[in-house]
Amino acid sequence: RSDFAANVDPKALFHGASRIRAVGLSLNLICQQLPDQHLRQMLASGTQLTCLFLDPDGDAIKAREREEEFPPGYLTSLNTINIGVMTRLRDQLPPQAQDHMHLGVYDETIRFNIILVDDHTCIAQPYLPHARGLDSPTLMIRRQDTPGGLHPIFENVYDAIAARSRPL
Repeated sequence: RSDFAANVDPKALFHGASRIRAVGLSLNLICQQLPDQHLRQMLASGTQLTCLFLDPDGDAIKAREREEEFPPGYLTSLNTINIGVMTRLRDQLPPQAQDHMHLGVYDETIRFNIILVDDHTCIAQPYLPHARGLDSPTLMIRRQDTPGGLHPIFENVYDAIAARSRPL
């Protein structure tokens, strides 16, 4: 992930996107690496943004803290901060732009951090056993014109979690 972060500019990744769908633990790529002003501009110009976080009050985040050998509350605090950042941003948007931003939580074993940009790019980061998320590889997947491939698989994973999430 650190190589990805060093080589891919989030502003460039999301430039011109009409729809961004993200599901993961704390979604730092969006919440911590994009300035609020940039997110405001994207949302005001019509970009649809959905962020689904691992529920900071759920059982799955506690299990992940144990697996990564963090003290209780460590990942919970990070998620609470990032949810707060995004909620504050949404609440400060003009009413028409607030409808472009959707936040939610889910409580199930985390397997991937997935960001879908429009219908062509997928960033997938697996959560490996006993490894920090930062130590896991990042896959940048482009949708192919031919049937099959990884993009539709990760899109289905996102859709399944989104269907079971709870809006904030």
